[in-house]
Amino acid sequence: MKDIELLQYVHETASMGVLGLRDLLPQVESAKMKQSLHTQIHEYQDIASDSAKLLQSKGSEPKDPGLMARLSSQAMATMKTLTDSSDSKLAEMVIQGNNMGVTKGLKHLHDYQGNDPKIRALAEKLLATEQANVSQMQPFL
Repeated sequence: MKDIELLQYVHETASMGVLGLRDLLPQVESAKMKQSLHTQIHEYQDIASDSAKLLQSKGSEPKDPGLMARLSSQAMATMKTLTDSSDSKLAEMVIQGNNMGVTKGLKHLHDYQGNDPKIRALAEKLLATEQANVSQMQPFL
C-alpha cells in the first residue's frame, strides 16, 4: 500500500465516521450520549481535514464516500433503530462500526509500504480514535 492509497482510506473512513454518527444523532435521547457522539464527529472531522491537506500536498484530491455508501449508512441507521433506539442499541452500533474500522485500519497499516511519518501517524491517529470510541461507548451498553 502506497502513500496516496493509505491517505484515501483514512480520508474516506473518517468522512464515513462523520456521516454515520450524524445519521444516528436524531435517534439519541440522552444528553451524555449526544455529547459523546459530537466529540467523535469532531475527531473524525479533524482527521478528514488533515488527510485532505496531506493528499493535496501530494498532488491528489481527497475522495469523499460515494453516494451509495452514504445512502447505505442512512438506511442502516434507520432500519437498525426502528424497534430499538435506546442508548444501548446505538452504542452497540457505534462499537460494531469502530471494531470493523480497527480491523481494516490495522490491516492497512501492516500493508503500508511507504515511509512518510506524517501519513503513518495520521493512520495511527485514526486507529487510536476508533479504539477510544469503543471505550467511550461501552458505558452506554
